[in-house]
Amino acid sequence: MDNGAVAITPDWTHLDVEIGGDGVAVVTMNRPPANALNRDLMDELKGVAEEFSGPRPPRAVILCSALEGIFMAGADLKMIDGGWDQMVSTTRKFQEAGNAWERIPAPTIAAIGGHAAGGGCEVALCCDFRLMARGAATIGLPEVRWGLLPAGGGTQRLTRLLGRAAALDLTLRGRMIDAEEAARFGLVNEACEPEDLDRRVRALAEELALLPPLAMREIKRCVLEGPELHLSAGLGLEERGIIALCGTADTREGVNSFVERRTPVFQGR
Repeated sequence: MDNGAVAITPDWTHLDVEIGGDGVAVVTMNRPPANALNRDLMDELKGVAEEFSGPRPPRAVILCSALEGIFMAGADLKMIDGGWDQMVSTTRKFQEAGNAWERIPAPTIAAIGGHAAGGGCEVALCCDFRLMARGAATIGLPEVRWGLLPAGGGTQRLTRLLGRAAALDLTLRGRMIDAEEAARFGLVNEACEPEDLDRRVRALAEELALLPPLAMREIKRCVLEGPELHLSAGLGLEERGIIALCGTADTREGVNSFVERRTPVFQGR
């Protein structure tokens, strides 16, 4: 997905991070053989998310995998089997990483080019958009098959995204589904041909990178926090957001460009 990208944070062990001149960041998971989610990878995903949530976030973020046929195969079961006494801290670490990723102020896209099982599905659910390759790749939460439950946010985010009936169908049966069925459920936004996935993800990222980042940040806040509130409190969240935006140069640029019939240029301020 190179687009004049420059590598940053070279100290990550399992992640490659690049930011292009267009402000699009690409985070590539690379923990062979299956990107199994262990405590170190959780820490790195949280660390990148916190870095992107600083004063100068990227304009859009793509999360993908360097491994053929694998997005993320789920939690490292060897870690679980060898750390029963650490389940509380491990679960909380995973949830904190997912929460940090979900709170990245820029729009995020999961490019699912291979299997996304268990923790891989949960990580994808923390992204704002999910595009998935057709073919052999599957996605789902099969934890019930091993006497577990999706405790990295899977039961909660899946239910909020799809509704109770669909979430129960997928989680109680531990079903892994292909891209077409995932798109019908609404689990992924788009099912792509494998050879088109990178192009479609990049096109979406470039589209988002041209939009006003402050407005997108406020919209994400309203969408993520509003459903947990009473309607009146949610409306208050919207009110505070629009008032804050009206004091920014970007919002004035957007309105002025409409009045003047020209293309706006947003600076993120």
